Amino acid sequence: MPKIRVGEKALAHLSRGLYRSPASALRELVSNAWDARATEVRIDTNYPSFLQLVVTDNGEGMTIEQFTALMEGGIGNSGKRTNPQPSSSQRPVIGRIGIGMLGIAQICGNFTVTSKPRHGRGFRARIHLYDVLKERLDRDDPSLIHSKELEGATFEIVDVGQYEFEEFTPREWDQGTTIASDDLHTHFSTAFRDSLKFEAFRKPKTTWNGCLHTVSGVRSLQELGDYWRLLWELATASPVRYITAEAVPDGLISDEQKKLISCDFQVYIDGIDLAKPVWLRGNAGGYTSVPISGERRVFGRNLKYHGYIVVQEGAQLRPDELRGILIRIKNVAIGYYDQSMLDYRYNEGPRSRWVTGEIFVEEGLEDALNVDRDSFNRFHPEFKALQAHVHEVLHKQVFPAVYEKLKERSEERASLKTSGHEESFKDTVRAITDSRVRVRYDKGTDSESLPQASVVQKESSIDITLPAQDDMQTKRPYKLLASSILALFEIAAQERTRDKQRQKFTELLLDLLSRW
Repeated sequence: MPKIRVGEKALAHLSRGLYRSPASALRELVSNAWDARATEVRIDTNYPSFLQLVVTDNGEGMTIEQFTALMEGGIGNSGKRTNPQPSSSQRPVIGRIGIGMLGIAQICGNFTVTSKPRHGRGFRARIHLYDVLKERLDRDDPSLIHSKELEGATFEIVDVGQYEFEEFTPREWDQGTTIASDDLHTHFSTAFRDSLKFEAFRKPKTTWNGCLHTVSGVRSLQELGDYWRLLWELATASPVRYITAEAVPDGLISDEQKKLISCDFQVYIDGIDLAKPVWLRGNAGGYTSVPISGERRVFGRNLKYHGYIVVQEGAQLRPDELRGILIRIKNVAIGYYDQSMLDYRYNEGPRSRWVTGEIFVEEGLEDALNVDRDSFNRFHPEFKALQAHVHEVLHKQVFPAVYEKLKERSEERASLKTSGHEESFKDTVRAITDSRVRVRYDKGTDSESLPQASVVQKESSIDITLPAQDDMQTKRPYKLLASSILALFEIAAQERTRDKQRQKFTELLLDLLSRW
């Protein structure tokens, strides 16, 4: 049978797991469909058995000649990398090195590719990836590693498996590509079946809105299990639309939503129409939102980006995986939300758990991508430039605004609390004296004498002057309580005998404490 070849030895390790999660591997198939001008991708996980995986798109498909060239010409020598032309007027090309199809090797060892192009001859091919490939590569097995001349350059070519064509009779309406596996790795199927033991979350909702309601109600995706994590991560990673243009406050993603809608691209998993899992609405404390944009030259290359940072005031984001900064290149997520906020150096305490944001890179940063497209070389100069800007916005705009709001809310709460405690004090005095109560505060004094309250009993009212709060040498929460007790003492002191004074003071004090 013909061999399947990849263009670099490092890429050959993809069959033992180039991507860090099944969602990352499926993201590459979704990206391939995007580049093929598909309008929809449908993923069937064979829920709840997870014994088969099928990914179907309605894109332009591949001819048998294109497939053969990809398999035998060396995956990783893709023309996408050297000639990245837009796939349409609306869509930039996502793929760079042509390894997306074999990303499914993380999930299975054998699969079938069926494709019918708009023009040309379609095909169906059965693909078998070699077992124990890592060990054979580590010892430089000469039966796997070859050299090949291509356009005047010599490339190292590595055999990672074999393929054979099967009988194929396309139907007129079957344009697109289907990748199907009925040979899923046991650990994949078992892990996903085990995740359904979380009985409260066993059956996903039939709509993404319903799913998102469930996800936003837990502290972490770990509470839901691997299947729900697959839904959330694929929705995060894919170039799909938001639920609405108002999913982020202050219209910060309205332009992005228009672009995504114009691209006419949808991803379904087990019939659920995915959208980005961002819904920042309904928080009682409100939101602080800061737009971010930048354009600069970094070592002779253009770097251009825009985005937003939002703080959910006073409440940790849910799920926890929504916390941090997410970078998107051509609207595809690179990894997931970075909870370190791109290695932010300042300790903001629990407020860092309120922050989420997205950076949309319009130009540059692709050379900083690691081969898994899940992470960056964090010492690449373009990444460092973006990182420095994001940190500056966080340190000089976002968190100062948050602290100012915290101060305002704290003062407002303190004022309301003081007002409530003052009313409690008046109620106590009214209940005992049956008089109208008027309270004012002394202006304060510089003398070292002890603070005192004064009480003037009139015919139908009682006027009370409380010590200036700054004169009360106690902790702030207890200042009003302490001055109120002094006033109660002065009221009780107006009784004629010590027994009556003691009785009156005790009654007043206990009543006040019951109301405080």
